[in-house]
Amino acid sequence: MAEKTVIYYYSGSGNSLSVAKHIGEKLGNTTLLSVYTLRDDPEVSSEYARIGIVTATWFVRPPRVVKEVCEKLRCSRQQKIFILATCGGYDGYVCIDLKAILQPKTDFAVQTFMLPMPPNHIVGFSPLPDWINRIYLNHEAKASVKIAGKIQSDAPTRNRKGMNRKLLAGASKTFNGWLGVDRDSVEGGFYTTDACTKCGVCEKLCKNGNIHLTGDGPVWGHDCQQCMACIMWCPNRAIRHPNVPEKRRRYQNPNVTLKDMMQSEFHVGEES
Repeated sequence: MAEKTVIYYYSGSGNSLSVAKHIGEKLGNTTLLSVYTLRDDPEVSSEYARIGIVTATWFVRPPRVVKEVCEKLRCSRQQKIFILATCGGYDGYVCIDLKAILQPKTDFAVQTFMLPMPPNHIVGFSPLPDWINRIYLNHEAKASVKIAGKIQSDAPTRNRKGMNRKLLAGASKTFNGWLGVDRDSVEGGFYTTDACTKCGVCEKLCKNGNIHLTGDGPVWGHDCQQCMACIMWCPNRAIRHPNVPEKRRRYQNPNVTLKDMMQSEFHVGEES
């Protein structure tokens, strides 16, 4: 029987959830939990021999909620930890920053991995053509097998230093300024069109609890974590944002369903 693993994931388009599923299936005996579950209970059960953090990359840094829950996370020093950052091309300081937080919590070397996935920075640009996305996804399917093997064998991973922080931050600011967005530009401004049926899907998708359905439709609070799941998975394309042109295509990972995105817990691989 495979050792028990728990993987906490942060995902808006479904990319990181898809990767977490593939890694968990290869590891066996794995529970997948939304990273938001750590907000309510930051202590990881000792039944898990290994803890994984699988997260998207936002503006070359960890999503705010992921960093926060990693800081609060409580575990045994005998539990192993790995971090996997999905990204459009470069994970910036995601693995570096999270490893700095998590390494003091375990006696084992924290493993870090970066895995390119179809870019979907919807507030900045349209998704790539499907044929290009399939190249990314085919690579991910093979890479996940290799990564799971390294995790199981406890193989050490390269200790990256990353680019100069000021240079990287400047490049990111310049690039996103060119796109007309910044790290906090999607905090507000969401609205719905007449196509909204008040189905409540967006409320269920927002695991941060920042969307509430009212008689007039969904209302957004002031704690957006920028996953963009609401705008990308709305069944009627009724959700809009000033930085997202009306005709811009949405991206949804084809290996993940709307039902998957609304869940917060999965069990994959061998059952205990």
